[in-house]
Amino acid sequence: MRKNELPRASNYRWAVLFTAFFAFVAFAFAFQLVPPLLKTMESDFTLTEAQAGWLMSVVMIPGIFLALPAGLIVNRYGFRLIGFLSLILVAGGSLITALASTFAAALIGRLVLGAGGAFIIVGTPTLIPQWFSREDLGKAMGIYGTNMPVATIAAFPAATILAQSFDWHFPFYIGAVIAVLAAAVFILVIKEGPLSSSHRSVQRSDINQALKEIEVWKTGLVWFCFNVASIAFLSWAPTLFQDFKTLDAFSSSVLASVLMYAAVGFVPIFGWASDRSKRRKPFLVCGGILMALSLIASAFTFDYVLVLSVIALGVSAAMTPPIVMTVTAENLTPNLASTGFSILTLCQNLGIVLSAPLTGYLIQSTGSLVFTFFGVSLFAFAGAVTALTLRTR
Repeated sequence: MRKNELPRASNYRWAVLFTAFFAFVAFAFAFQLVPPLLKTMESDFTLTEAQAGWLMSVVMIPGIFLALPAGLIVNRYGFRLIGFLSLILVAGGSLITALASTFAAALIGRLVLGAGGAFIIVGTPTLIPQWFSREDLGKAMGIYGTNMPVATIAAFPAATILAQSFDWHFPFYIGAVIAVLAAAVFILVIKEGPLSSSHRSVQRSDINQALKEIEVWKTGLVWFCFNVASIAFLSWAPTLFQDFKTLDAFSSSVLASVLMYAAVGFVPIFGWASDRSKRRKPFLVCGGILMALSLIASAFTFDYVLVLSVIALGVSAAMTPPIVMTVTAENLTPNLASTGFSILTLCQNLGIVLSAPLTGYLIQSTGSLVFTFFGVSLFAFAGAVTALTLRTR
């Protein structure tokens, strides 16, 4: 990059970061509209808890098959046009769900949403190493990593209020509008970054080398465990708090989203702290252990202590996303980052697909909040143990 391009690149990278963030939020908002509506949709479609869990899990099924191909496609063609089309799919999936009158139709809408989301999850984080150097990567990934918390904070109360004012279909219309707006911003702002190494074509041997990078797969396993635990809580906490903590629907949704309020504040801080300390592993290990303990504590507590337990869960959960993204980017060159993030996406999607139905099964078979949250916490512990084996400091 020429010297006279430095100031422009330095300023423009923040616009790219915001646009990548907004694109992910548009998808995640539509994804997270379901948890506050699960009881209503269960009743409307006459579903069991395990069946209702598929309204979350089915979104991630396309990503299981598309994650690795998506990385190859993004490597070859870039992400500007693909990202735009992916957001259009998100809008289409939201609209199909909004119009659904049967469980099958709702599942089709969620599948379409997942097809768009598979590319967004892989592609948006690959834009960041193209614009941010290694010295600033943890900070940038920390800001980007607030995408799911922000989307959840917006989706949970919005879905509850809109469903109570109209019906459960209406929030998905809002999701479609947000996705169309994100698509318009994306196509106007996004372009290849100065650190993309786009001048050198990606060879098959490069991609094979990236796919054989064991550290990326181990990081993916940490990400798998984190997503099983976090999505289990986010998917079922609004329902479980109504059934076991005697809270109303709105209070349950707000309390469940407290996890994400804590994460919004702390994800950037942990990303910045990992840059300053030049250490990544301690955040992953401590985050997994504390997350498991907080999950168990939230099963036993009530009132203000319950709120504190959920806040602790949010703070501990905030340690994982920025570090996972940063470690993956550090293990590969910027032009191969999409391959690394496709591995992360595959692991994330497998975790989410397993999460909601497994938790629904635990609820059905045990009828106990304590045993359900204890079962979920085992995945958080497993993520911490896996993080101990990473080669990063």
